[in-house]
Amino acid sequence: MSTKICSLQTPDHLKVNLISFAYNITSNPRFSWWNHSQNNGSYQTAFQIVISHRLRDIKNQTYLFDSNWIYSTNNTSIVLNNLNDKLIPGELYYWKVRIKDNLGNTSAFSEPEKFICQAPLKEEPFHGIWSPASAHTGKSLPNLGNVVFFRSPKIKLDLKQIDSAIITAFSRGSEPQFIQGFDIYMNEKSVGVGSARPQPNYHNYNKTAVFYNDYDVTDFLNIGDNVISVIAGGTSKRRSLWLKLTLYLLDGTKKDVCITDNTWKALDASSAFGDFGSKARTLYFEMVLENIDMQYYPQKWNTVTFDDSKWTPAWINPDLMLNEEELLVPFDSENSLRIKIDEPAKKITKLAEQNYLIDLGKEIIGSLKVNIVSSKDQRFNVLLGEQKSSDGHVRHHLACGPDYIENWTLVKGVNQFSTFQVKNFRYIELVGFQGELNLNSISAWAIQQPFNDAESCFESDNDLLNREYELSKYTIKATNQDLFVDSQARERRPYEGDLLVNAQTSYAVSSHYSLSRHSIDYLIDNPTWPEDYKLFIVEMAWLDYLYTGDFELLNKRYDDLKIKFNRGKNSDSFDGASNDFKGNLRNTKGADNFDSKVGLVTNNGLIDWPIPERDGFIEGTYNTPFNAIYYGTYLIMGKIAHLTHHEKDEKFFIERAHSIKKQLINRLYDEKTGTFFDSLNADLTINKHSSHHSSAYALCYGVYKNQDMADKLSKFVANDGKFVGSIYFIYFILKGLIDCNHADQAITLLTNQENTKDAKTFAAILDNLEATIAPEAWSNHYKPNMTLSHPWGATPGLTIVQGIFGINPLSAGFDKFAIKVRPGKLQKLKVTTPSPKGLIKIDYCHLTPEKVELTVTIPMNSQAVVEIPNQANQILLDKHPITTNTFELKSGKYTISYNQPQPV
Repeated sequence: MSTKICSLQTPDHLKVNLISFAYNITSNPRFSWWNHSQNNGSYQTAFQIVISHRLRDIKNQTYLFDSNWIYSTNNTSIVLNNLNDKLIPGELYYWKVRIKDNLGNTSAFSEPEKFICQAPLKEEPFHGIWSPASAHTGKSLPNLGNVVFFRSPKIKLDLKQIDSAIITAFSRGSEPQFIQGFDIYMNEKSVGVGSARPQPNYHNYNKTAVFYNDYDVTDFLNIGDNVISVIAGGTSKRRSLWLKLTLYLLDGTKKDVCITDNTWKALDASSAFGDFGSKARTLYFEMVLENIDMQYYPQKWNTVTFDDSKWTPAWINPDLMLNEEELLVPFDSENSLRIKIDEPAKKITKLAEQNYLIDLGKEIIGSLKVNIVSSKDQRFNVLLGEQKSSDGHVRHHLACGPDYIENWTLVKGVNQFSTFQVKNFRYIELVGFQGELNLNSISAWAIQQPFNDAESCFESDNDLLNREYELSKYTIKATNQDLFVDSQARERRPYEGDLLVNAQTSYAVSSHYSLSRHSIDYLIDNPTWPEDYKLFIVEMAWLDYLYTGDFELLNKRYDDLKIKFNRGKNSDSFDGASNDFKGNLRNTKGADNFDSKVGLVTNNGLIDWPIPERDGFIEGTYNTPFNAIYYGTYLIMGKIAHLTHHEKDEKFFIERAHSIKKQLINRLYDEKTGTFFDSLNADLTINKHSSHHSSAYALCYGVYKNQDMADKLSKFVANDGKFVGSIYFIYFILKGLIDCNHADQAITLLTNQENTKDAKTFAAILDNLEATIAPEAWSNHYKPNMTLSHPWGATPGLTIVQGIFGINPLSAGFDKFAIKVRPGKLQKLKVTTPSPKGLIKIDYCHLTPEKVELTVTIPMNSQAVVEIPNQANQILLDKHPITTNTFELKSGKYTISYNQPQPV
């Protein structure tokens, strides 16, 4: 007799509104979790969620809310009926969940997690604190006060009365620098970075959302005295910090303590940072140089026992922190953290006497944490950069603009400090330093959102492909701050096109979906200049739904997404016969740019960047790449319209898409060469030039009639295994090749071993550029002002997961997903990738040249549609023969073997 394994495990990975500790709850919180079982075919049949005010209550089963058993197979984006009436704005809650499965098992309750219901902060109008050195009148600002140390009064706490302690904070005045206005410490322990970048044009309120962050500091509290310490930066008249500590007590009450006022102490950090006017600048922002002077830097300033008696009372800025055009709202992604990083590859090289080079092993985005013992008082130069010059020294004047050259003054003895400003660098050079360094003397002090390395991995028998995956994975880990941006080194702004790669690679390596959603939401309100990029945000909104199972974004922003097609918000549906749409239209003449007489759209997109990467593309009135993107995005918008019950819109979008595809093929496809011409002129004459971009965009978005046409396009786009265009454009090349059954050619492109200088290969990026975060271009030759920290080059990560393994959602939230392994010439490869249902694992191996074994692990509550090659035979599923090459598998672990004849 076989014995059923009773192994329904405790749910974990609890999130509300896609966030681990959600403090942005307004109404109808959306709950999600992961389920686990070792039984094949197990799925959830019911769940029970319980909610309490305090941890003690939920452990004692004293519930404020009990859903009782709800019979549902869903565990993503769960909204509970009748819960809203129980939730009070400003209150903290704990929740946990348990489930039943189809095999008659009941799990234990999960560990509880917290969330907070958003409440209007009662302290409005807000006046923040700053250094007295900032007190000024008029429009001119003194050089002082751009960086300030703060310390709270000592806070005596009886931990026996406290359930949770939450710091709420936001700041102003650092907006030109973005990413951060402060670092917070509780009793010397780093709490997090804030506040998140404001969002202009917020959700049609015609106001700017100013975000506050909440930080859970419960585990950082001391019995007796406690101190909150902050280092804050700001360069405008509005510079100010507002913070409070809220205690949620065991008796069910809460108490605000330690709100920023003139009982706080402040120390102007101008002398400590040598801030007397020098700036590091790009075309887009500037930041204070950090000429650290330990004669003035207050060592151990964030400890409880530090003597701040000589510091001055904080100055209260009389200017309001919020004006009538601004809203204060909670940040809707994970908080950014300060993380000390010491990579195994970190090393120190002595270049000459008093000249040291520190290689951190990987590039970081952040600052430095320093602990140097100096034998004397001394002063020396510090150079930081992403690259080394040909002579082996640090290229401190970055190609993309800022010059990271600073001066440090150390005192005899111990020198412990952290720098504050955000920089992008891997290398640190000390010039004129007298003494000895060890690996712990200078460490990376990175800024990142939480990232679980164990959620994703990949390995194969191709070392180059393995390294490309690690490059992509680390790129996402290192560039997760308050918003997905092009690079923190230069612009620090988001772009829709960049997000196509950023977000999808993030989906492949991390289960944190909230930053992608926040970035999508931000860009819906703040579109960028490339015309095609405005369409990409529609594609990303749809992918957000597929990957999260959460309908909220599409439902809430439907009208705003329609605008991206020049669709006015004030009309209920489209009139397919009319080009005269009212509302916020892209075209300055107020008309849709679809020409019904031609069946194509006018105008053009970015195509590629920089311009020399466009493969000689000739622009006309009707351009192939732009129309191909329109075709694909109209189809997606049709799906969104269907989902949101806009039937008339759905019909319009689908018909418009088919018209564009038909006319692209009829007017611009060249049967002789199997390629697309670039464009039509206004008089409908053809610009008979066939750039790779025209055919690659068409292939990527499915502009072909049949497989024969796709094969011809693929042969051209694959270009005999050599990339054409920029490192960003390869996303469209690889996706098109894989989607039309030419994954082998995509893998050939990715595994090109040529690593000579300026080669358009990832081998050159890894071996020649020595990049550890995806660069902006193949090399400085193609873009002299490039950065080495630009996530739009991280395409290999998503290509491996979505393309080579074919892991893609077939229904929202991965209720059903595809597995289609397309290994090319690879013999061994395996992957772990997260989904909203849990981890998906695939192990592919050639046991012999013809015998293949495929092991797949499907998370509970999910179902996989597995497709193996058509030519495969003798197919066994867990040693049982099956007669089909496409089959569905429920949750669990399965071994599939088959014979795959080798090509002659």
